[in-house]
Amino acid sequence: MFQATDHSKAPSVLPRNCTFTESDWKILAGFWHPVAVAHDIDAKPVAARLLDVELVIYRTSQGISVARDICPHRGTRLSAGWIEGDNLVCPMHGLCYDHAGQCTKNPSVGDPNARIPPRMRLQSLLTEERYGIVWACLADTPSHPLPVWPGIGDDTLENLHIPGDTWHAAASRHVENFNDVAHFPFVHKETFGGYEEDPIPAYEVEATDYGLTFDIPYLEVGNRFPDDVEGDERNVVYTYQLTLPFSTIIIIKPTEGPYAQYFADTVCPVSAHETRIFQVVTDTNGKPDADFLIKESLMINNEDKSMVEGQRPEDLPLDMKEEIHIPADRMSVEYRRALAKLGLGAPFSS
Repeated sequence: MFQATDHSKAPSVLPRNCTFTESDWKILAGFWHPVAVAHDIDAKPVAARLLDVELVIYRTSQGISVARDICPHRGTRLSAGWIEGDNLVCPMHGLCYDHAGQCTKNPSVGDPNARIPPRMRLQSLLTEERYGIVWACLADTPSHPLPVWPGIGDDTLENLHIPGDTWHAAASRHVENFNDVAHFPFVHKETFGGYEEDPIPAYEVEATDYGLTFDIPYLEVGNRFPDDVEGDERNVVYTYQLTLPFSTIIIIKPTEGPYAQYFADTVCPVSAHETRIFQVVTDTNGKPDADFLIKESLMINNEDKSMVEGQRPEDLPLDMKEEIHIPADRMSVEYRRALAKLGLGAPFSS
C-alpha cells in the first residue's frame, strides 16, 4: 500500500514486474529499438512499451519525443493526456511538458512567471526517426548504431510499411525464424515456399561490424515479383544482413534481370515473451505495389506466427548443447553465438 522510505539503497533501474534478467535488460537497454511508425504519431500521444518500460510517444513542432509514461508530479499516465500549444498535457492536473520533457506550465499556480522546479521534467529517452520508424534507446549512450538498410534508405525509392502485429514470443525467436530458409517449403506452402525435396545449399555466414550476413540461392514456387518475367518458378538469391540484436534486411534478387526487392524486419521487445513487429519494403521499381505486398506479407507473417509462438522453450537457448543443430542452421548457430558474445543469456549469479 505504501512505498518504503528507505533511501539507503539506490533505486533499481529495472521496471516494475520486469520479465528480463537484470543482465539481459541492461545489455538490451543500450541498443536502439523501434517503438512506433512515425506517421502514426500525430495529434494525440501514443502509449508503447519497450523492455517492460511503459512509454509515451508524442509529436510537437520540434519533432517526435519519447519519454517514460509517467508524470513526475503524481505518477499519472501521460499517454492519456493530449497535445496543446506544442506541449504534452497531463490529464490529471494539466501540467505541460515540451519537446525536451521540461515542464513549461503549472495551471494551479496563478503567476505564469512562477518558478518551476528543474526536477519537474519527464524521463525522456534518446529518440531517432529513420526509415519512417521511431527508434528509442533506454540508455544514456547507445552501445551500437542504428541499422543501415540499403534500398530502404534510398530517397529515390518509396517505402511501404507493412501493418504491425504483436507476437507472443521472444524477439530472438522471431529474428531467428526470419533468418531461416529451411522452413520455407513447409511453412510457406501457400505463399512462396519451394519444393520439400530440394535441399538447402551450403552457405557461409560472415561477421560484420554490427551483425551477420549471408547469401543463399533458392527456387521459389510462384512468381511474386513485378518485373515482367513470366513463369511459375523463380530462381532468386537472398542476401540477409542482420544488425544485432533484432534487425534484418533481406535483399531478394531474381536471377533474371536487374529487379531487386528490399524487405526490412525489426522488432520491439515489449517484454521477454511479447514482440512488436515492424516491417518496411521497397523495390527497384521505385513504387511498391501496396495492395499486393501488404496482403502477401501479412499472409507470410501469419504462416510464421503460430510456429514461432508455439516454440519451446520460449527463451532462445544460447547454450549450443541444449538443442540439436543441422547444416541449414548455420545462420541460427552464428546468431546465437553473437548474442552470447554480447553477454546475453549469462548465467544467474548468486
